[in-house]
Amino acid sequence: MADNGFHLNDRRRSWAVPIAVIAILALVGVLAWGYNQNRQLKKYQVLMTNQYNRAFVDLSDYVDNVEALMAKSLVTSTPLSTSKMLEEVWRQSNLAQTNMGQLPIAPPILEKTSNFLTQAGDMAYSLNSKTMNGIPLNEKEYDALKKLHGYAVSLQKNLQGIESQVIQGKMSWGNYTGKGNFMVSSKSKDPQTSQFENIDKTFQEYPTLIYDGPYSDHMLKSKPQGLGSKKVSVSEAKDIAINFIGKDKVGSVKQLESNELGNIKTYRFNVLYKNEKDNESAEIEVTQQGGQVYLMLRNRDISKDTVNMDKAKKLAKDFLTAKGYKNMVDTYYQKVDGTAVISYAFKQGGVIVYPDLIKVKIALDNGEIIGIESKGYLYNHKTRNIPKTTLTVEQARAKVNNRIKVDRQGEAIIPTTFKTEKYCYEFMGKVDGHAFIIYINALTGVEEDVLMLVSTPEGTLTM
Repeated sequence: MADNGFHLNDRRRSWAVPIAVIAILALVGVLAWGYNQNRQLKKYQVLMTNQYNRAFVDLSDYVDNVEALMAKSLVTSTPLSTSKMLEEVWRQSNLAQTNMGQLPIAPPILEKTSNFLTQAGDMAYSLNSKTMNGIPLNEKEYDALKKLHGYAVSLQKNLQGIESQVIQGKMSWGNYTGKGNFMVSSKSKDPQTSQFENIDKTFQEYPTLIYDGPYSDHMLKSKPQGLGSKKVSVSEAKDIAINFIGKDKVGSVKQLESNELGNIKTYRFNVLYKNEKDNESAEIEVTQQGGQVYLMLRNRDISKDTVNMDKAKKLAKDFLTAKGYKNMVDTYYQKVDGTAVISYAFKQGGVIVYPDLIKVKIALDNGEIIGIESKGYLYNHKTRNIPKTTLTVEQARAKVNNRIKVDRQGEAIIPTTFKTEKYCYEFMGKVDGHAFIIYINALTGVEEDVLMLVSTPEGTLTM
């Protein structure tokens, strides 16, 4: 009997071991499942936060464009030029509406703002239908557009306040990253909801307008003209990348996955510098056709500024000249986090060719070139056959809106919406404290475009 008891207890112990193992494995499995679910939830929340941030920043950008286009439509001198501006107001208003619709905000929050964008687009379309037939705006329509522009300025300022929070990571969508969660009321004292409700208060006195609705425009696709005909191999592209950065600076080069998308296909490389940290490497792209440097961007810490803008422009131009880009002139720049991004356009004779654009990024602590983007140049560069014109600069200047005080003039080739080019006289001047550039066709005298210059502590931008 004692012997039987021994075997029974032994069997119980033999069963107890696997049961305990199974229980532990089950617990581990539940914990792993819970961890994975929590991880997936966090990933989803991060994804939704990024989507909302992108939609909001795009919304703010489109409203900036609406405001700038309205301002420009108020200083155009021909109905045709006004029509172009108003057509783009309609398009940008619709894009702003689309991005607003991607935010987790339920009516009635931003309802009046949404109505304003709809009415702004519809009004622009209605007035465009008139001006495109050569009929100028009358005083009543001009005043209505001016009032509309005032509301656009208010909306722009309100959105920019929130956008700065988004960019700095201070804007949290927190409670609204889950499926079906929307801002519905400020009763919860949620600060984000209150900010958006305050934006909508801008339009409490805005009148309801009804106009006929939209039309579309068509864009033409272009093919790169500045690449060259030679097809280069990976090893040839690698040598081009090394020579571009400088053999004396390069420690090692690693090939990355090639970019096979779009009209310009590239080989991609990661370059480590000699005696530098691995995280201060550069990425460079070389075109498969032509072996041109399409993009180079180096990541490194930037210390205190020691290089002023005049010196930065000279260093960047000297760099371009040394790399084979001749006759480039600086146009606009922007300072960001201790660096300057300077745009250079090709100049043929006395004519600035704006489509042939290269952007150079320079570190202002020591003047090192840490980035270049040549997309515009590679797509458009060629020698132009600049036509002779019988229209004098004085005759062209007489066609500029007489409200503008012109202080600079020249000749330029500008791109159009439809990927064509126009040879123009370029006039720079101011009205009511705003700086504008007016382009008058050098052959026909038609006002082709109006740009508004926006000066900031970081530089001068065009809109």
